[in-house]
Amino acid sequence: MRFLSLHDEAGSDARQGAGAPGDSAPRRPRRRFGWVRLTLDRSAVLVVGFAAGIGVGMSFDLHRPAPPPPPAAPAPTAAAAMPPAPLPPVNERAIDPRVLARVQASGKVRVGVFGDSFGVGVWEALDAQLPRESGFQVLRFAKEATGFTQYHRLNLATRAQEQLAADPVDVAVICFGANDTVPFYAEGKEQPLLSAGWKRVVGARIDRFVAVARSTGASVYWLGLPAMRDPGLDASIQAMNAFYAEHMRALGVPFLETRSRSVDAAGRYAAYLPDDKTGARKLVRTNDGLHMLGVGYQRITAGLAGRIETLAQRMRREGAAEAAAK
Repeated sequence: MRFLSLHDEAGSDARQGAGAPGDSAPRRPRRRFGWVRLTLDRSAVLVVGFAAGIGVGMSFDLHRPAPPPPPAAPAPTAAAAMPPAPLPPVNERAIDPRVLARVQASGKVRVGVFGDSFGVGVWEALDAQLPRESGFQVLRFAKEATGFTQYHRLNLATRAQEQLAADPVDVAVICFGANDTVPFYAEGKEQPLLSAGWKRVVGARIDRFVAVARSTGASVYWLGLPAMRDPGLDASIQAMNAFYAEHMRALGVPFLETRSRSVDAAGRYAAYLPDDKTGARKLVRTNDGLHMLGVGYQRITAGLAGRIETLAQRMRREGAAEAAAK
């Protein structure tokens, strides 16, 4: 390909000149279509540059899954992952009469999922495991980039109250915390992570949120966060999980831990974990070391889905008995 300067064609006549008077040298023919050649050459350069730019841009996909494991690593078996921790006892709280009436009238158990970006993943996982044809309706109330330390952006309890006024639910699942591993400003000063002030303010906000979640008669579950790749963040998440678990115990809300379903046999973060049924290793985490793929969210919510199915059977059974007794 011939690359031309801006002067190659436009200045050709000037360089050749018209010839001095009496000059016997023949004049070189005038190039009439040089602008066409210049345009084509420039277009070719732009096409090549554009194609190269696309290739470079695609190499910066920030949402790619985690890279594949080294080929030399032996494939683990189902026993290579830490066994799940036993779930806390099934919530035997009396089912609210409003819930029994709704389930009996509609034939559906409505599950509302509250949370941040993790909550969105939990919603997708439960929606897949609790299908409509089985009498469930899983509603997304989760919103990315929210948390109990982020009330300067969004008051979660107020938003939940508005959501439940329009769509009352029978089961409420809560999963927050990924955006709360930071100090925040409250009570006139900064509240460091898990300091006495942090726990007091966040605890009060959680109390109100759980009360709002229960306002439609719903049974409430709190889902803990899994292991994180970054050691510092993982330590903060573990400490917050402990705080949430203790707080839920005081409120009578089952806290379901998920860490054991997100680590290997040594208790370490793992992007690949064995399938429960086949033992085949599967990618369960995204490349950020924080979030999960769909199969990962289903992995950490399988126990919760089973518990909701058991509770739904009880709702239908008691609702039918109440209707028959009238």
